[in-house]
Amino acid sequence: MMKKILTFFVLFIFCFSFMYSGLSFADTASVSMFRVNCERNGREPFEGPKTNSLKWEHRISGSIVASPLIGKNGVVFFSTTDGIFSGFESEKGTTVFSVSLGKGVFSTPLIYNGYAYIAGGTPSYLYKFDVSTATKRWRILINSKVHSSCLVYKDTLYFGADNGFFYAKDISTNLTEWKWKYEVNSPVYSSPAVLNGKIVFGADNGNLYCVSDKGKLVWEKQLGGEIRATPLIYDGRIYIGSTNGTFYKLDANGNILKQFKTGGAIYSSAGLLSDGSLAFGSYDGYLYVISSDLSLKYKFNAGSKIYSSPCIASDDTIYFGTLDGAVFALSNGNKLFEFDARGSVYSSPVIGLDGTLYFGDSDGWAYAIGSKTGIITVDSNIDDAEYLIEGPKHYYGRGKSYMVRGAPEGAYTITYKDISGYKTPPSETLVLKGNSSIHFHATYEKVSLIKTAIVVTTNLDQATFTISGPETFNGSGKEYTIKNVPAGVYTVTFHDVNGYKTPIAVKKEVEEGIVTFTGEYKELPPPKKVQIVLQIDNPYMVVNGKKEEVDPGRGTKPVIIAKWGRTVVPIRAIVEAIGGKVQWNNKEKKVIILFNDTTIELWIGKNSARVNGKYRLIDADNPDVTPIILNDRTMVPIRFVAETLGCDVKWDPLSKKIIITYTESSG
Repeated sequence: MMKKILTFFVLFIFCFSFMYSGLSFADTASVSMFRVNCERNGREPFEGPKTNSLKWEHRISGSIVASPLIGKNGVVFFSTTDGIFSGFESEKGTTVFSVSLGKGVFSTPLIYNGYAYIAGGTPSYLYKFDVSTATKRWRILINSKVHSSCLVYKDTLYFGADNGFFYAKDISTNLTEWKWKYEVNSPVYSSPAVLNGKIVFGADNGNLYCVSDKGKLVWEKQLGGEIRATPLIYDGRIYIGSTNGTFYKLDANGNILKQFKTGGAIYSSAGLLSDGSLAFGSYDGYLYVISSDLSLKYKFNAGSKIYSSPCIASDDTIYFGTLDGAVFALSNGNKLFEFDARGSVYSSPVIGLDGTLYFGDSDGWAYAIGSKTGIITVDSNIDDAEYLIEGPKHYYGRGKSYMVRGAPEGAYTITYKDISGYKTPPSETLVLKGNSSIHFHATYEKVSLIKTAIVVTTNLDQATFTISGPETFNGSGKEYTIKNVPAGVYTVTFHDVNGYKTPIAVKKEVEEGIVTFTGEYKELPPPKKVQIVLQIDNPYMVVNGKKEEVDPGRGTKPVIIAKWGRTVVPIRAIVEAIGGKVQWNNKEKKVIILFNDTTIELWIGKNSARVNGKYRLIDADNPDVTPIILNDRTMVPIRFVAETLGCDVKWDPLSKKIIITYTESSG
């Protein structure tokens, strides 16, 4: 019987590749870089090991202070201070790639769309290498040591250097010239992160900088000490530590919101846990886990200075190293294991596609810590058999026999593809233990079919639909045909296409011959869009280009309440501009806002609002914020109301303008 997984099987073939005697590795995303992503949150998409079993180790010349990178097919790359950039096969640690650039590679390189970008060497250059052939494509002279790890955002690569410059290179071209460079007159060890399309990084002068993608300064903030850690961006806030032992939370404009003190310098970049908590190390020997408002949840005594930035697994296990060579795995504050490396661990660990933990030490040793593995075999009675095996890793197989070597231990479930003319074998789950094997057996039984065809026609190439009945099918396009289906009643359910009205489901009985189901998508008018621009201390607003009074006939203006740092406005004209209504209950001193399916109730002087019957804080970061009466006019915090009604709110600090955009949903 054909099931809904058919489409997934087809996609799965193109997402997985095979190498090394049947052991398959999923292709990674097109980019691998320090701290995983542009927000630099250190969150890996995989679980890591729960024991300190050593899979392999490899000695490379020099010291390893940079973090490993995971390339295509699970190849793991290490770089050393001797300028060696090497790739190792993940299962056995055999070398599959190596280039030498001369001494002086301290920062973590970057892999993007099949190319490695490496800053450093003697003399110091930014290099581009093809990781499949180890061919150098180009290089650009930096002429300075580089400790800042590369970031790529919208085809532009960013990093800082010890010479006090911050560099940008357009890597969509092979021109050997900088897009721009910005001078801060202080060494830049800190690696950059992206906040709202802008680039944030620290420098040894104690400043945190925010620059535009054009290389123009947006703001700078003096924090003190040396800023060598990498900023973490979370929920529109910046989190970063300094060598003065202080960990900071700042808003998007560089204003310090809160501070947390440790007993030592902070070089470690923070990692983000699934509940929004943050983990980072300090030179006082503790690994700290704090909430997003910088309240201590717990601290773990690692017994030595921590430079390594923690890696956060998908299950929130925390991995980090210390300068006495210990690597720890923590779960909810409890130590899962400790592994002793030969040298100091400056390198931040990463997790590979198969759950292996990789890191390096100051003696030049690369390590792979992994769970035990085993063998999976499958046999079936027909050559056309296809199957998906899901577990700690996913595998796709076909034919009468199939084998996977080196599969991580754990539970695996096999699902068989539907084949016309056969009854599909049921799914089965088996548990694989280390150094053992599991075996799946499938028998496809022939079934008799009635010669009947279903044809689905639509007027859109992008149309998709589900055909359900004695069998289930997924189809797409203007015409879709299924031959030789069992007789019975079938229903075609059409799926939504953005910008079109979805056809109603069609139900028909199928007995013999060709039965056609038709669905016509009708184009919807463009969605309503309203843009409102307000300005502090300006009694007028602009609604879709038309100037109107904010509070008609009264001259009331949007104002910033200084003690809160929040903007309040008379809300009626703004709500009515997007099609809503505002009511006032004088007895309760309550504002009632009605828009679409949303009802907001706010009370003068109360910091909570009721939204569709449920209470919410008006401002989670500032519980003092409430609606107020100012000059006999009711003034309401604009961001809370607008965002609750589904609007996008932007603030321009230079012009002191608030831009509110409402776009009506359609589809």
